[in-house]
Amino acid sequence: MKRIIALAGAFALAACGGGEEDAETTDETVAAAAPSPDSPLIGVYGGTDMDGGTWSSAMNADGSYEDRQGGEVTEVGNWTHQGDQVCFAPAVAEGTASDPTCLTLINVNDDGSLLMSDTQGNETTVPRLEQ
Repeated sequence: MKRIIALAGAFALAACGGGEEDAETTDETVAAAAPSPDSPLIGVYGGTDMDGGTWSSAMNADGSYEDRQGGEVTEVGNWTHQGDQVCFAPAVAEGTASDPTCLTLINVNDDGSLLMSDTQGNETTVPRLEQ
């Protein structure tokens, strides 16, 4: 679950692997679930991972995201938000994406941080750096 890794100490989940995949996700459902320009999730999140390295994840208004670790881009792709599901589909080649990794959004906290859980129910708070 590389996406979570980038979302909290790379989702502070630097050691997580593989998330639940949605085999029924199509281009139409991804487009329908694209974030609105005023989504409370748009912004930059980040922190320090368990090894002391820095990470950040920028969730853009156009539905794209960019993950960085130690200042280096590690992943780009598209994100969607539908109901309580926030899904990340990494780009694997120009114009294509892999199966999405989805997380459950539990709450957007007063400070803008996100309380989320993975498919095993592990909760984590993802700190917001900027909007």
